[in-house]
Amino acid sequence: MSDQNPTTPDPSDAVPGYEPPAASEPTAPAGPPAYTPPAAPEPPAFTPPPAGGYEPPAATPPVYTPPPAGGYEPPAATPPVYTPPPAGGYEPPAATPPAYTPPPAGGYPPPPSAGFPEPPGPGSYPPPASGYTDPNAAYGGYPMAMPPVGGALVDWPKRALGGLVDYVAAGIVLSIVAGVLNNVSSTLGTLVNAVLGIAWMCYLGYKSGTTGVTFGRSIAKTKLISAETGQPIGVTNGIIRQFAHIIDSIICYVGWLFPLWDAKKQTIADKIMKTVVVDNSTDPNAGTYNWG
Repeated sequence: MSDQNPTTPDPSDAVPGYEPPAASEPTAPAGPPAYTPPAAPEPPAFTPPPAGGYEPPAATPPVYTPPPAGGYEPPAATPPVYTPPPAGGYEPPAATPPAYTPPPAGGYPPPPSAGFPEPPGPGSYPPPASGYTDPNAAYGGYPMAMPPVGGALVDWPKRALGGLVDYVAAGIVLSIVAGVLNNVSSTLGTLVNAVLGIAWMCYLGYKSGTTGVTFGRSIAKTKLISAETGQPIGVTNGIIRQFAHIIDSIICYVGWLFPLWDAKKQTIADKIMKTVVVDNSTDPNAGTYNWG
């Protein structure tokens, strides 16, 4: 072996069985290598949960523990127990109102010894306005218990006198006119008699309702008025009253005789319409009749 370190190894110094690589010149790369992107990682496969359902977390809330047996325990500080008032009932207040003291015996004082005055005797009432005649003078001057409103009630004979003129005399005149017309035509005579009869009844109702005096009442000096107000009853009520006399006639004319025994001397028609016939002789114009 030489003591120098040669640059080329000596083949005799090689290890048996070792083959050194052949000496060759390195080849320069022709160009940069092409870029190859990294492969995308595969997502992990889905792994289903193990069989057996939901598994609760390990840390669970504490289990409810019921209170110990023995029921509700009231708090230590309880309100005071109600104590009833002592026996003995209600105690009245000290200041009571004074007790009632009845009046002294003896009652009310007696009335004066003079007593009540006696009512005035007959004829002592002051006379009414001039022109008035007391219808009760024949009975001592005392007024009746229920004097009629508007004057004294007339008796049946005076009412009958007025009725003879208003109904009977008028009926005779209408019959004469109908008889004359019957010579021309019976139908005409009957029609005219009916029309004139109704017209006369309406006229009597008109006069009775407005003035209370018809032609017959002017002769008898009587007047028809309301039993409640003492005034004429109006045209409508006057006409209704005239036709209400039909009731007085259909019962065999007994209704016309009612004033003979009735307390208010009324016919049935008067009772229906609440009318009375009074004396009108004190009126200076009672005998004068106005046809309008």
